[in-house]
Amino acid sequence: MNSLLVVDDEKHYADSLADTIPWAKLGISRVLKAYSASEALALMEASPVDILMTDIRMPRMNGLELIEEARRRKPELKCLLLTGYADFEYARKAIELQALDYLMKPAKDEQLLETMGRIVKQLERERAVEMGFRIYRDNSAELKAGLLLKALGGALRGEALAEKLKLFDLPLPIPGPVSLCLIRLGPPFDEQDLYSQSLIRFAVTNMLEELLMERYDCWPAADEEGNLLVLVYDLSGAPPDPEWLRERTDRLRREVRNLLKGEISVGEADRCLFPEELQAGYMAAKTRLDRDGGSSEQAPERNEEEARLMRKLYEAPLLTQLLETERWEEAEAKIRAFVSPLLHTGSPDLMRDVFFFLSNAFQYIANRGGRTLARMLDPRQTAFMKGKAILHASQLEAWALDALRTLREKLGEEPEDHNRAIVRKTQDFIRKELDKDLSLTLLARRVYVHPSHLSKLFKQYTDATVSHYIYEQRMLKACELLKQTDHKIYRIGESVGYPNTNWFIRKFRDYYQMTPQEYRDKSRLGIE
Repeated sequence: MNSLLVVDDEKHYADSLADTIPWAKLGISRVLKAYSASEALALMEASPVDILMTDIRMPRMNGLELIEEARRRKPELKCLLLTGYADFEYARKAIELQALDYLMKPAKDEQLLETMGRIVKQLERERAVEMGFRIYRDNSAELKAGLLLKALGGALRGEALAEKLKLFDLPLPIPGPVSLCLIRLGPPFDEQDLYSQSLIRFAVTNMLEELLMERYDCWPAADEEGNLLVLVYDLSGAPPDPEWLRERTDRLRREVRNLLKGEISVGEADRCLFPEELQAGYMAAKTRLDRDGGSSEQAPERNEEEARLMRKLYEAPLLTQLLETERWEEAEAKIRAFVSPLLHTGSPDLMRDVFFFLSNAFQYIANRGGRTLARMLDPRQTAFMKGKAILHASQLEAWALDALRTLREKLGEEPEDHNRAIVRKTQDFIRKELDKDLSLTLLARRVYVHPSHLSKLFKQYTDATVSHYIYEQRMLKACELLKQTDHKIYRIGESVGYPNTNWFIRKFRDYYQMTPQEYRDKSRLGIE
């Protein structure tokens, strides 16, 4: 709500303006009055004022001088001048001081309300912009991380992606060369709770940014498995130097070990083109991470034929894209195309890399459905994932096609009880944590599904979006606290996830068509 200070050395006129005009209709809840400029400045020191309405001609310090001094102390103050004299010099000075309006005394009530209404609307627009910037500033890291995950999943492309990059001040050319690092927390971090792991990821991200800032910028996010995904790029548009990056990630391992007393594994991908090859780069980094734990040793040199076969794994359409869109026959054909050349040329190292690539793709699709691959496959199929050696390419092909058929059958079933359980767990978590920042990404991590999958399930089973459900539960909890406690309005706002009191009051009024205080007063009078 807004506050107004009326200043006039004619006491009866100041009292009349302050006490008889229905300012509350405009959203002005508090009206102060002063009979001199010095008294006005003292009031402004003691209590916040949003709008200053002052006469010009007053003894000792006139209204123009008052505005100048008040604006020096509070630059965002809105000002309205009243005068009984039509003087061009006053008008010129008022414009110079950026007073929002200049009215002749005695002003009619309708004229005052109309002018003040415009000022209040301007205040509200400026606050909305300020709130937007504050929300962005407080959540920019998470918003940027969500954008990277959307780009990785192919949900944003072309002009839509370019606009988002510009909005978040991420100067990546499209297309442009980037490198990907995938960092997995090792002992003792991997035994800690999710919140502690998020703090470790934050610390590791800061350490990596410091190591890279000499030459490159980076863009971090956390993938569905809790790995730290870091996209590295050069502002000049040049491709990152893989040798230099490898030396920096080796230093990162040492610093984490020395400063944080723990271990990390790093999987690095060859340079890829953003955004077209982003998912391919991610899968390559994940394959290396799973294959050798992200050791600093370079991968063994491949002959030209083996290198060509490895590149084939990451050609569009990617296997994960075929699985996501349930193009099962095309997925089977792609797997055969991967494996059949290995019958003649495959080395054990190459077969192992292809196996990790396939198992990662299968694991990704299982996770999207809220499952784990190990639970979806039978013991015979999971034996290779637990360390049983694949001796020849025909064995690899048989395992991959068999696992694909099992995935197709199990994902086709999608038991309703399982999906309902995901939605129910999400609702339970929301109700328990209303004071927290409940982003879709955070909620999805809690129930081990992809954010877009959770959003789809939630809408399907509740006929409401996740954000609307959170809003609704916050309002219901606020009502309960307003009725049953004497907590101050700002404390209730904080306890339901609105640390900014003005924003809480606005959201409450949007939902109930009254302010929290009005609701509390009516409930105590027995009026619903």
